[in-house]
Amino acid sequence: MIDDTIQNNKLHILGKLTAGLIHEIRNPLSAVKLGLAHLDLMKNELPVEAIDIVNASTTAMERIENLIYNLLDFSKKNNYQKEAININLISDQALSFLNSNFQKTKIVVEKNYADNLPIIFVSKFRLLQLFLNLISNAIESFCDKNNEGTITIKTFIVKNTVLWQIKDNGIGITEENKEKIFNDFYTNKDKGVGLGLSVCSQILNEYQSKIEFESKYGAGSVFTIMFNSNLLRNE
Repeated sequence: MIDDTIQNNKLHILGKLTAGLIHEIRNPLSAVKLGLAHLDLMKNELPVEAIDIVNASTTAMERIENLIYNLLDFSKKNNYQKEAININLISDQALSFLNSNFQKTKIVVEKNYADNLPIIFVSKFRLLQLFLNLISNAIESFCDKNNEGTITIKTFIVKNTVLWQIKDNGIGITEENKEKIFNDFYTNKDKGVGLGLSVCSQILNEYQSKIEFESKYGAGSVFTIMFNSNLLRNE
């Protein structure tokens, strides 16, 4: 019991230190972001080598922003306003945001969206975050396969359940890791803090929705989100 109290106190202090550190990082990061955006506008005047550096720096900055975003979101519960959402549109928006990530690979994206999907009432911000995390994970699954393969995103409806599914033929998940992937801070990547799938699980819990997956190591993975039928109406 005493050990649990000490550990909880450590986590509380760590949370406060993390929040303060993130605040200090975000201010200079904004200046870097503005500088890179300005250089991007001058691409036609820059040599090829400089353009490559700008692109690489922008990608690195986006990664830092995503890590900060996930850390902040994980540390506090946010109540975002629900609105009428077409998940096909938000899925396309997530793909658009990650376009620069795809451009550095040989990954082919295939879309199989159902027409006339019912509108669901969720936070656009939260749904976008959910899709961004899952698509990013799919992209990273190809790192041991020369960044080459196929990602298929599918939307469909079964009875009153709206589903969003992402399938890849990347490296897949080992049997021993399958029980760990939704744990807080679990990661098998050299770069990352292990919050992506944990945050996804947290978001879906808020909407009483589920995520399931199938994976075979060396062959790929399929993640399927099942949105609660209650989300078909604005409550």
